[in-house]
Amino acid sequence: MYILGIETTGPVGSAALYDPQTGQLSMKRTEEPMGHLRRLAEMAQELLTENGISPRELRAVAASVGPGSYTGIRIGVSTARAMAQALSIPAVAVGALDQFRLCCDGARPVAVIFNARRGQVYGAVFDANGEDILKPGPYMLTEVLDRIREESVRPLFYGDGIDAGRELLTGFDLADKEERYPTAALTVRMAAEKLEAGETVSYQELLPRYMRETEAEQKLRDGTLARLREAKMAKFRSR
Repeated sequence: MYILGIETTGPVGSAALYDPQTGQLSMKRTEEPMGHLRRLAEMAQELLTENGISPRELRAVAASVGPGSYTGIRIGVSTARAMAQALSIPAVAVGALDQFRLCCDGARPVAVIFNARRGQVYGAVFDANGEDILKPGPYMLTEVLDRIREESVRPLFYGDGIDAGRELLTGFDLADKEERYPTAALTVRMAAEKLEAGETVSYQELLPRYMRETEAEQKLRDGTLARLREAKMAKFRSR
């Protein structure tokens, strides 16, 4: 039985098909930034067709649920929910940062930083065995680096936060650009471990994990949107 995985939290989206019993893994990814928003369902169908797999042979659908691009997360999760509902199969929620635990090879730690803008990163640091040194969450990049120095570890860095924080990362080891971004290959392999452990959810329970308020939510909370609406209404009434 196969698992289909979807990863749309980063600048490039992908879908992967994985057979945990044989280790066979096929993946398709977009070549253009945010192209996954248009090609996601098409990539999933191509994977099934090219491997001669019927949708009914899928054991579960997995989605990388965040953090990352708000739009990408919503579309990836919505697609996985729709497939799980249509096929009456369980869903698996995979953390976009957590899946990089699979990059820990027992020899060296791993640090993951996604660009969260507003001067922040979504970050995590794992030891060589994939255990938390710094649990996944929103941080200032300097907080992540301070923790690394406190623990006297030398991790390999992954994530698109490398580009935004390059000046602060001088002297640190960075993953090759082709390998530093989240992919559905990681998502589906992590999903296989969670599926084996019985960590599945229904399609209704598969939800985004933003780790931070969206800009609209933040504005709503601090009253910005209300003030904007009032200003628009005042302008309308003055006509």
